[in-house]
Amino acid sequence: MYSLRFNRLPLIARVPGLLIGLCLLLLDASPVGASELPSLGENSMINIERETQLGRSVYDRLLDAGLVETHPLLDRYINDLGYRLLAGIENRKRDYKFFIVRDDSINAFALPGGYVGINQGLIMLARTQHQLASVMAHEIAHVELRHGLDMMSKNSEVSNATLLAMVAGLLLGSVDSAVGSAVMFGGMAGGQQAMVNFTRENEYEADRVGIELMSQAQFDPDGMVEFFKIMADVSNDTGGIEYLRTHPVNNNRIAEAIGRVSKLPAGTDQVDDYLLFKDYLNYTSHDHLPDQGSDYLRALALVKQAKYEEADRRLAALYDLDPENIWYSIAYAENLEYLDHTEEAELVYRRLLDIFPGDYVLSMRLLRLFKQEGRYQSALSLARQLEISYPDRQQVYFELSEIYQSLDRPVMKLMAEAEFHRITGNTKQAIRLYDQVLKSEDADIATISKAREKRLALLGKQ
Repeated sequence: MYSLRFNRLPLIARVPGLLIGLCLLLLDASPVGASELPSLGENSMINIERETQLGRSVYDRLLDAGLVETHPLLDRYINDLGYRLLAGIENRKRDYKFFIVRDDSINAFALPGGYVGINQGLIMLARTQHQLASVMAHEIAHVELRHGLDMMSKNSEVSNATLLAMVAGLLLGSVDSAVGSAVMFGGMAGGQQAMVNFTRENEYEADRVGIELMSQAQFDPDGMVEFFKIMADVSNDTGGIEYLRTHPVNNNRIAEAIGRVSKLPAGTDQVDDYLLFKDYLNYTSHDHLPDQGSDYLRALALVKQAKYEEADRRLAALYDLDPENIWYSIAYAENLEYLDHTEEAELVYRRLLDIFPGDYVLSMRLLRLFKQEGRYQSALSLARQLEISYPDRQQVYFELSEIYQSLDRPVMKLMAEAEFHRITGNTKQAIRLYDQVLKSEDADIATISKAREKRLALLGKQ
């Protein structure tokens, strides 16, 4: 079974020597001829399916390269923002996936099928959730307006590998523009490289739709104007930033955005944990944190330094101040685990689950605590609840597989592995494992029935 606990690579943008290795990984893809690309119309679901497959292939390779931040709390925050914005799209056909890219350059991009990547460097530059939402809304607009696919359709030689290389260039261009271009786009026609750049009309149109999405989601649309100005200032000071290379900002574009925003109501005041989100992203992304910033970041820095007793005092004070705050609580409970105060950590998780019943992130933390203590029956009970509530979360089946192995239940372990592979798209392996379940003399009637049903469903899709 494949492990979901990806080993994190150093931030690729900081290590030119890893460029070629990542290129080989990204470009090791089956070519997709022009006739296999999604057609421009959306009258048939097969078009969306092909578009999604193309985007998913790039996302999976970024994931395998360790470039995607997979922490569930961070992943949920970025997706919560994204799905607030998506609520304003009627008859939406795409199942979007928003993800954080572990790269300190200031960048963001949208892949076919609704895969939207936001570099952690851009997140750190944004000062409010509204500014970050403006970038996400803009990228959603590019996907919904099919700007990228329109450009791809104009080039008869575009392939899956071409798209992978273009995205790699966007991610790695900050290392050395000359080296990045030579490695990423060597052998490509100039027109193919140019496809990563949107036209001025594309940008104005995406701004218009993005501002509307922000307003409908009750974000402050002025966040887009604010972030335009921040990026322009940083670009002037540093000589350029990656995002502006493909999404250029000029005075006319800023003026037009100001005009549109002025006609809309300001966003409502909202309690938001954006600064805590940024602090925790800093904590998960860097080996060393400066002993400065917010009280929360200072406490997290102590955890990084393995000064758990001192961190406990600071995190306990924050937790006592706001025990319903999930950022404070999870950091506090995690540090309690480092101190081997597992009973206290469990109590923190359970109190939060009383406030947020069935919460995925909290439930997974508690489940892993049970496993750590060898309480596999308690872990199994919780994992089964998660399976019901989150039937498409592959990590749930990974955990189930380990729990069943620890409980010496080989048939159920096979079933959990089969479900894992089914969700991750490894159909052949899933069918092979379902076959093993069906041949097992120890499988009960319910498990056999479920395995047969799942197997037939997969065969029908081939």
